[in-house]
Formats: sequence, C-alpha cells, structure tokens
Amino acid sequence: MLDLEIKEYLSKVGIRRLHALDTALIEAFGQDEGERHIERLTHLYDQSEKRLVYGEDGISFLHRQEEIVDYLNQSLQMSLLAASFYDHVFFKRVLEYLVKYDSFCAGELVDIGCGNGILTCFLALRHPEAVITGIELSQNAVLAASELAARLQVDNVQFYSADRLRQKSCDTLFSCRTVHENVIWRALCEEPEPASLSVEEHTRRHSAYATELAAYIKPKGYFISVERYEEGNAYTGLLRAFERAGLCQIRGTHMQFSCKNGENTAVFQAMIFQKTGV
Repeated sequence: MLDLEIKEYLSKVGIRRLHALDTALIEAFGQDEGERHIERLTHLYDQSEKRLVYGEDGISFLHRQEEIVDYLNQSLQMSLLAASFYDHVFFKRVLEYLVKYDSFCAGELVDIGCGNGILTCFLALRHPEAVITGIELSQNAVLAASELAARLQVDNVQFYSADRLRQKSCDTLFSCRTVHENVIWRALCEEPEPASLSVEEHTRRHSAYATELAAYIKPKGYFISVERYEEGNAYTGLLRAFERAGLCQIRGTHMQFSCKNGENTAVFQAMIFQKTGV
C-alpha cells in the first residue's frame, strides 16, 4: 500500500523513469528547441565541472552550480524532466523513509534546500495539519515549486528564496543534500583526499553548517537529514558536528541506501536527530 501511494504521487507529479535526458528534451520541446537545450546544458555542465574542480575567481562552492540549477528549473516542465532523469529512484527512496518516520513531521516544518518542491509537497499532502515552508537558493526553483504546489492544490505550503526569508524556528527541519554544498568550499584540485583527513578535521569543517541548521530547530524539535555520504571519516565527522551542535541521534532511524544519480551510483545516509535543550 505504501509503495503504491508513493508511485501514485510521483506519477501525478510527472516523475517517470528516463533513460536519456537528451531524448526527453527533444520529445518535450521539439527537435530545434530540444537541441538548443541540449547544447546549452552541455556547455553549463562543462563549465560547472571546471568550477567544481578548479574553482573560479573566488566563487564559493555553494554558488558554482547556480547557473545550471537555474537553467534546469526555468520551467516546471524542464525541472520535472531533469528530476525524472537524475532523481527518479532517489525520490522514491526518500519518500519511503519519510513515510516510515512521519510521526516526526508535525507542527511547523521547514524544508531547507527544497529544490522544485517534490518532497515538500508530498509532506504537505501527507500532513495537512502541518504548516510547511520550503527554502531554496534558486529563484527559478522557488517558482517551479510554487507552480507544482498549485497544480497539486496544496494549501499548507509556501516557498521562499533563501535570501528573502528570515530564519525561523520550527518543530521539524528537513535537510536533503545540502551539506556538501555548504561545507566543501575549495576547488577540488586544492582539496586533500577526504580519506586522508581525520575525523576531527571533518568535524571542524562541518561544525559551522551544523550549528546553522540547529539554529532553525526549536528545543526538543526534530532534524531529518538525508545526505550523500559513504561510510567513513567524513560521515563520522558530520555526525559529531551535529552532536556538538546539540542534535542527538534517535536510535533506529538510520538508513543507508544507494541509487543511480544520473550515470553514477551514489550512497546516501538518512538519520533523524532531536535537538537538546529546553
């Protein structure tokens, strides 16, 4: 029943399995426009890869992929095609996790780094009594998410650009794939191999963002984290940084899963924490 509910939601949204994004773009936009999108995306991916590897004029890691994110979210149709190709299985796995632990999703919930709102809208539909806010850096993604919410007739969710919303305390904070962008800031060619760094060094690198995330959460509130990490020093450092920020792991909520991420396979760690304090 659970699997059917998730499949029906993703189908209603328009998420489907795509084997080739290029083919889907031509089918959706026609030969000429589709080829223009392919050419532009190829350029942006090449540019993004160079920025990630070599850096560029002091642009921080967080902002090295902004152009491609904005391009992929220029319309809801384009956004859903990209999500279908890159994240079809990923969304299914995360939704399964959220449903399994949906007792932690109540009251005021903030989805930080909400992207095009697919996960956010699911939470809003499943928890109509909750007040849900999606926060995203890309204004294009905010517009796509708002359009998706209107299409799904979800009335308990709002989406905001991160630079327009003052930080607010919430009962539950949901963070999906935001840590890497906010922690790894130097060009990859300047970084030592992650495996060569100590747990303490990884803890130090993660501490500022862990503290920033914890500040969103009310005392005794919950933090749902889904991040792309292999097991090892980096993930252990992240967990220690969360702990030092006052976020205590809730036993039995950890889940590791892997899935295709575009043409590659990625490993993800999901975990729920509770903020200490009164």
